[in-house]
Amino acid sequence: MRIEVRLFGEFREAAGKTALVLELPPGAYCEQALQELARLEPKLAPLLFRNGVLRDHLHVFVNGENVNHREGVHTKLSPGDVLTFFIPLSGG
Repeated sequence: MRIEVRLFGEFREAAGKTALVLELPPGAYCEQALQELARLEPKLAPLLFRNGVLRDHLHVFVNGENVNHREGVHTKLSPGDVLTFFIPLSGG
């Protein structure tokens, strides 16, 4: 199945692109998509994972919905889904 990944901020800068399409097996979930993304775009790997574990500062969204309101990074994906992720921002 195909999903779209949209890249923002430091992820866009590291990959040098705004989006890409991933080809995943049926029933894949968010963390698998992020692992595949890190494999295809190695410069993203240290931004997404530390010691093989997804960094806890990421906010992951599927079709605009935060996966924390579903099954977290184990949220299953469907063909045509759009995956986005951000780091928290702060300001003053």
